[in-house]
Amino acid sequence: MKHILIPVDGSDYSAKAIEAGKEMAKAFDSKVTILNIIPIEMTRIAGRGNFMYMPIVPDEVPDFSEEILAEAKKQFEGMKNQIETVGKQGNIADIIVDYAHDNDVDLVVMGSHGLGALKNRLMTGSVTTRVLHHIDKPVLVIK
Repeated sequence: MKHILIPVDGSDYSAKAIEAGKEMAKAFDSKVTILNIIPIEMTRIAGRGNFMYMPIVPDEVPDFSEEILAEAKKQFEGMKNQIETVGKQGNIADIIVDYAHDNDVDLVVMGSHGLGALKNRLMTGSVTTRVLHHIDKPVLVIK
């Protein structure tokens, strides 16, 4: 296991995923990529009798992403493993799946829920469920 991907969003579940990913990285001497994705929300607007969707990207979000990535990277201080942080914008599940495929990731370690999940009603959050259904890599889901 040479490369572990850990998607993070600042939630308690992603903090648990960081801990599990850290242990896996130590055990296998793996490279770790910490990935934070800022969702681009879409708004429906009417135009010429049709509806179209336009992205809404808040101005302050990238700073928030940098804080999340910096905090997550701190958890790996003192380790000799290669630790990389990546910030992206877009559809969260799609980016996780694409990143894992395009960057030769051997394992994805992610929390079962994110910041917006209905924790008490669902076994896994919608992003985690979508990743599990579309990825061709092993995924360790941390609850």
